[in-house]
Amino acid sequence: MPALDPFDLDARAKIELHVHLEGSVAADTAVDLARSHGRNPDEVLPLVEGAYPRRFADFQEFVATYVAVSAQIKEPEDLRVIAAAFAHAQAKQNIIYTEATFTAITHVGNGMEPSEMWDAVREGLESGGGNVGLIVDAPRNLGVEAAHRTVELAEAAAAPVVGLGLSGIEGSVPEREFTMLRDAADRLDLGLAVHAGETGGPERIWAALDDLGADRIGHGVAAVLDRELTARLAQERVPIEVCPSSNVALGIFESLQQHPFPAMWRAGMNVTVNSDDPPFFSTTLSDELRHAARLAELDRDDLVELQRRAARAAFASKDVRANLEQSVTS
Repeated sequence: MPALDPFDLDARAKIELHVHLEGSVAADTAVDLARSHGRNPDEVLPLVEGAYPRRFADFQEFVATYVAVSAQIKEPEDLRVIAAAFAHAQAKQNIIYTEATFTAITHVGNGMEPSEMWDAVREGLESGGGNVGLIVDAPRNLGVEAAHRTVELAEAAAAPVVGLGLSGIEGSVPEREFTMLRDAADRLDLGLAVHAGETGGPERIWAALDDLGADRIGHGVAAVLDRELTARLAQERVPIEVCPSSNVALGIFESLQQHPFPAMWRAGMNVTVNSDDPPFFSTTLSDELRHAARLAELDRDDLVELQRRAARAAFASKDVRANLEQSVTS
């Protein structure tokens, strides 16, 4: 395999499909937000010496940290600044197109007025100079009514919404209870991305496919535990958004060496590589692609193919997808 120039990935045009807007908030930014609203960061943020833990005890600890950070985003201006910084950071990495998951229901639940929220996100993304579409997600553990409200928020959004999502704690509410997401995605001409097989087993991926007709699977690493599911995913070319460092930081795998990305790649699954919540896991998209290349012994052609897959799996229009694929190939 040709040696991989570490600068090659940084300079190459890239696409990212699985990254959370709220998960882009660095620990020092969260501290500044807390202080700006008169809160003591030590009391409201579960940080370790002012930083996110290198590894989380489990998914629940991560969720608690993520929710605590989101709770510091209290004003539309906070969102505007975060969205601008995110878009700028993506553009600086030569990520030419991003689909960022945004949990609108959290901010409305925390008292933000919906139209001001959408204006702030849109203006922030535009000022940051990035090319970003939004996937508005409903966390399972917030329940069915919150999912209905999420659909209402997405439908009224004056922002670049390209998809709906189902995230949160797997198994907390059965996937079949969220069919309104599939119905709304079809009605609004949006994609549907479902986090499944991250902390849950293969049955969560089956449910995402059969009960919700998911267009993409977030994480999906549990698929390797089920040969029939692996074969189906490969045959149907269902895009799978793999986030290696995230899975290790949350204790799903002990190390990157134990991550199943190589097995997923060799099985012919339609995998893409993503960073998930970059500052929480001390990573970038280029870092994740380097991990994937090392683990699965990918060459440059394979890395280009990963970007083509991301272009084809995007929830953007057909013309945009074609342009993206051409951009990452050249």
